[in-house]
Amino acid sequence: MATQVPPPSPKPGNAPTAPHTAPPQLASQTPAAASSSAPERTLSIDFAAGTSDLSDSAKGTLDKIVSNLQRNADERLQLAAYAAGSDDQASQARRLSLTRALAVRTYLIDKGIASTRIDVRALGNKVEGGGPADRVDLVFLNK
Repeated sequence: MATQVPPPSPKPGNAPTAPHTAPPQLASQTPAAASSSAPERTLSIDFAAGTSDLSDSAKGTLDKIVSNLQRNADERLQLAAYAAGSDDQASQARRLSLTRALAVRTYLIDKGIASTRIDVRALGNKVEGGGPADRVDLVFLNK
């Protein structure tokens, strides 16, 4: 009669492994923000030609925006700033547009809006959309 010898026991930490199988493939999903069909809202603050001073009317509009941002903690702003100027004045127009965007940003920060919620784009004389060339567009973005 033949005796059967049992197979050796696995050593601790060397557990037997199952044959390798690839994990199931998942379809990629579009991030919620990218698939959101919520339209962007835009508001413009006009400036007098050649200046970066906020008018009393602009401050009143910004105060309303501050109230809105304080109620909606997930909302962000993008400031797209423009300034009139010819092609040979592009550098000056860009500097003026940056100064305007920073004036709006500083006003909002002074009213308690976190700087991390505000993005600045100084576009100079590369005016997009309708409206006057001397302006800052406030584009409301949701996270």
